Amino acid sequence: MWKFPNVVTSVKSVESVIGINKMIRKIVISKVVRNRIAIPALVLFIALLCTTITSAQESLYDILPDTSCPAIEISGEPELFVGDDLFNLINGGAELYHEFGFIEVLAAGISISDTTTLKVEIYDMGSPDAAWGIYSLTYTSNAKPFMSGVAGRRGEGFAQFIKGKYMIYIYFDELESAELQYVAGCLHKKIENSYLAPGLMKAVQTGRADPERAIYFKGNLGLSSIYSFHYKDVFGYKDGAAAIYPDLKVFLLRYNNEGECIDKYKAAKEFFTNSSKYHDQFILRGSFHMKDRKEQQIDCHFENSFLIVFISTGEPELNSIREVIVQSMHVSATGKTGNR
Repeated sequence: MWKFPNVVTSVKSVESVIGINKMIRKIVISKVVRNRIAIPALVLFIALLCTTITSAQESLYDILPDTSCPAIEISGEPELFVGDDLFNLINGGAELYHEFGFIEVLAAGISISDTTTLKVEIYDMGSPDAAWGIYSLTYTSNAKPFMSGVAGRRGEGFAQFIKGKYMIYIYFDELESAELQYVAGCLHKKIENSYLAPGLMKAVQTGRADPERAIYFKGNLGLSSIYSFHYKDVFGYKDGAAAIYPDLKVFLLRYNNEGECIDKYKAAKEFFTNSSKYHDQFILRGSFHMKDRKEQQIDCHFENSFLIVFISTGEPELNSIREVIVQSMHVSATGKTGNR
């Protein structure tokens, strides 16, 4: 039986509502004093605004299965976690979600034919790129492909997929594959738009095919989960992607423009050249090089509004990989291909 959802409101959410309330009061007072707007018009304006806000808040509820999915019912009261309330749902790791611009998550219980129960979490990550990013960073090694959304995986006791700006988890104890696929399909069909992976994820793989993993990230938490250069954000990039191979990690860091990239490149070069964590540093035109404490070779190259960073063991051929990546980004920048 459907029940009215229990909305968990964060301090930031309250502050946002207060801010909207103040804004409305200013608009109303200004319009009444200056333009003598009729009271009915003001009532209509406020009603339309409240309807818009309510509609935005309820978008996650619309993804939950309804009568179009027989034998499935919502059990208990769904809970909406907004902003920092995510820390009440996730035991560790919420900061990474916020780094991508996390908006809110709806957690709900689902029953199938009154016999099987499972839990669904629907994350609004704010953008399709962010959904791809958090999906790429929540990888588990024992998971297998799962056919739902634009990308999906299934592991022990869970299934996970993304579509549009949403990432969805399904948790269960025991569930037949057909039942799991049915539930996922009921959720999947409620999300209209599909998007391919961010262009950076594609570009970073062009130099060498079939990486073990391809990752999209937005900040230092995401980058550090792949390789910890430093606890501070030394590179100061806009966003980035990585391709992981057995003997090589390739990073592509994007900046807003070439001038910003030059400044950040120079700052990073100075930092790493003087860092005691690294050794055998040397500088060439447009690049700097060093080794870490595990004797891994690190090479950083400046390329227009991008930095390409290699971390390698052995002696892989890096120049050809770099040239292909640069060409790929040039084609993308000139509009011959797009992110989607």
